[in-house]
Amino acid sequence: MKKTIFAAFAALCMAAGTSAFAQPQRMERGPEAGERPSVEQMAREMTDRMAERLKLTEKQSEQVYAATLEQLQTMEAHREAMRKARAEQAEKMKSILSTEQFMEWSKMQGPHPGARRGPQMMRKAPEGAPACREGACCDRPCPREKMKGKK
Repeated sequence: MKKTIFAAFAALCMAAGTSAFAQPQRMERGPEAGERPSVEQMAREMTDRMAERLKLTEKQSEQVYAATLEQLQTMEAHREAMRKARAEQAEKMKSILSTEQFMEWSKMQGPHPGARRGPQMMRKAPEGAPACREGACCDRPCPREKMKGKK
């Protein structure tokens, strides 16, 4: 009996602990949970965060919103162009490759397991090469070189 009560209590604590660390949902999103916010919503969110942290004036806030909106619209246009280019490439490959080859090619085009996206993404060092050598792991000079002799 004590074991059952203890197990139930432990499960309750784990459930409560998990929900306590859950990330809050964005309220601006549309009715579907997976729907991306609009460019205007993203620009407004970014501007609001910057206005709060940087204590922007109303005029600065308007200018930051305009600049952010312009940047996001440019990025969205590039994203659409890339989608179109990928679709065109897929059509070309479909006409060139056999069905089996096309299926394998499609798998090769998908997201890679463990791949990271964004500016923090770094190229992997070639096999057998030291992990941290200038040009082996990223495009920038190695920060560890500056740390030599320091603790």
